[in-house]
Amino acid sequence: MTRSTAGAALAGLAAGALITLLLWAWSADHLPWVSAESQPEYGTDTSTRRAVLQTIRHRRTVRRYAPDPVPRDDLVAILDAARYAPTAGNQQPWKFLVVQSRATLDRLKDHALTWYTERIRQSGEVRAQELETVRARVKEALDGALSAPVYVAVLVDTEASYPSYVVHDGTLAAGTLMIAARALGYGTGFFTSFFPDRQMKQFFGIPERYSLICFTPIGVPDAWPETPPKKELADLVVYESFGRS
Repeated sequence: MTRSTAGAALAGLAAGALITLLLWAWSADHLPWVSAESQPEYGTDTSTRRAVLQTIRHRRTVRRYAPDPVPRDDLVAILDAARYAPTAGNQQPWKFLVVQSRATLDRLKDHALTWYTERIRQSGEVRAQELETVRARVKEALDGALSAPVYVAVLVDTEASYPSYVVHDGTLAAGTLMIAARALGYGTGFFTSFFPDRQMKQFFGIPERYSLICFTPIGVPDAWPETPPKKELADLVVYESFGRS
């Protein structure tokens, strides 16, 4: 990297930081605010606050689902919660593509199986006699991944007011959706590269301006996964600074 290129990169970073700071200040001055007293049912109810924390702790990635349907009221409540996720400048760049048709999901499964099998064959990393075994394993994975009754493709508009932040906004919306689903007793998953953006756009006719964040199942788990090992909090938290100034 030349000195001029490095300078331009630093200038770009500085400009981005300045825009973020100004956006934050603008939001503080122009967006409506309410006092804590106006929301007493949430601000003072200890049981509600603890329930939220428990929901977060018990969220799991589920890879196989029971056939039980998700009632429309529950689905709407989950989607409604997702739209309250944090977003830069309140731009709310997300779109939620809801897929419930079993015929559509079966076609997607066949499409994905063909796509993955062809990519594996072209890679040359698997011998011809092993290809069918690998294909069977891919099919088994897809059978589980696409066994839920509802899927939500979380999309973001890359032509939104602040396009450099839409991926962050979309990820926050997806996380909020998954926590809301867990609060109502449903499992979810955060499928990203499992279903590539380009293939998803072609299959569902998604406009070019939208980018896929994830394809998330919602449903009753066939079984709830156990809590995986978690790092100790002391290993993750640094107070004030990493070193002495």
